[in-house]
Amino acid sequence: MNVPATKAQRVRAVLDILEHAELGARELTAHLGLPPSKLRSVQRDLEDLQLTGEIERVGSGRYRRPARASTLNPVEALAVYSATRMLHHHAAGYNEHYLSALQKLTAQLPGTARHVAEQANAAYRQRRGAQGGAQAEGSSASRTFELVARAWLEGRVLRFEYHSPTRVSTVELIIYFIELNPQNRQAYAIGVNRLRDGDVPFVFRLARMRDAQLLTDTCEIPSSFDPLEFLSGAWGIMTGEPTRVELFFSPAVRDRVRETPLGPQADVAPLASGHTRVVLTVGGWKELVPWILGWGGEVEVIAPAGLRSHVAQAHAQGAQLYRQTELT
Repeated sequence: MNVPATKAQRVRAVLDILEHAELGARELTAHLGLPPSKLRSVQRDLEDLQLTGEIERVGSGRYRRPARASTLNPVEALAVYSATRMLHHHAAGYNEHYLSALQKLTAQLPGTARHVAEQANAAYRQRRGAQGGAQAEGSSASRTFELVARAWLEGRVLRFEYHSPTRVSTVELIIYFIELNPQNRQAYAIGVNRLRDGDVPFVFRLARMRDAQLLTDTCEIPSSFDPLEFLSGAWGIMTGEPTRVELFFSPAVRDRVRETPLGPQADVAPLASGHTRVVLTVGGWKELVPWILGWGGEVEVIAPAGLRSHVAQAHAQGAQLYRQTELT
């Protein structure tokens, strides 16, 4: 949020904030990014707005804007609120757009639930006050998210430096879709880098984007692009050549395997021995590795050979590490 420079900007910002949250004058002053010397100005704004009926005072000296009719019923609001809570968990730092969405949805919840949700929102809001690099990182993440969203919604090209684990490259992205990886809850933009030859979409993690700029160049999403088809073979977000993966789970985790969502195309076969055989077809197996290792010795990779070797090596390295620790 930009710090309001004039009284008119300040009043508009106050109304927008109080539409989705209950705050006192001091809290509002801090939320607006204003210095403590502006507290009295904010108090006068609140007094004027209360006289005109645009806001009302509630307990503990806090203010709010009277609730307006919603297009969501309470259960729908809770469903979307819960989804947004999952969304904000992916961010390492504070993202003002996530908080704004949470506050708007909280206003649609019934009284008791709203009170609990407001406490959760307040805990997230405290990230905004983080000091040093964490604060700068949170601000940068909010800005990147805003620019990616605008580029997609407005049909404009987004330019940024992309810091992958192996190199830094310049990207001018035509965004086709924005998606969260269900495995790591990171946000990704799917689209075509117009600085490269070809029109095959790739995925770009928002957290790896630096110095994002929204260009004036406009672009269009091809009518043939289907995000569900594009992601149909992905375990998380990465796509590639379809790969058959066969896993053999021990009887000890039979119930856990049955409860794990593996996708509609998974072949899950409980065996008479108590083991469970699972066959998946994914677009490459690298994203599967952390999930498989999380089962420890309760699962054996049967195929493909590359994945089996990779997991075996990881277990061997872990075993060696613990042997060394025990010896010291």
